[in-house]
Amino acid sequence: MASKYVNVIDKLPRMLATEPAYQEKVEEAKAKLVTELNIELKASVLAREYASLRAERDRIEDELSDVNLNLEAVSQLLIAQYETEGTTSVRLATGQTIRMQIEPYAQVQDREQYRLWCIANGLERSMMLPWQTTNSLVKERLLAGEVEPDGVIATARTKIVLQKA
Repeated sequence: MASKYVNVIDKLPRMLATEPAYQEKVEEAKAKLVTELNIELKASVLAREYASLRAERDRIEDELSDVNLNLEAVSQLLIAQYETEGTTSVRLATGQTIRMQIEPYAQVQDREQYRLWCIANGLERSMMLPWQTTNSLVKERLLAGEVEPDGVIATARTKIVLQKA
């Protein structure tokens, strides 16, 4: 199935999906896969390895989700118990201290009012759309035959897509 970007993608320069420092680690991992683990450089073999690694990542993410859920549950129980006992910390036999700390947490309730406040306080140069919004905007413009917004460049990034069976 052809990508909906087939008519615009060839006009864009190619890019790697990683930053240079991380790409060095990727190159080392690639060399290890080929030399130490004897991964055969055939599309079918690499595709099976990709599917296997994605399945492992999904399993680990599921486990991490469960751990995070339990961590939040224990955190809420611990906060309630600290408040009941009138304490803010406990030192464990390991020497670790588990303490409660209350601090401010900002939530934007009116984006327009906040935007205007930022401009009025000289913060307009710090303001930027989230990357996902910018990326979506650029894709829409390219499909419509328009150029990227000023200050933004589009590149062609190849990614692997795993379709579930």
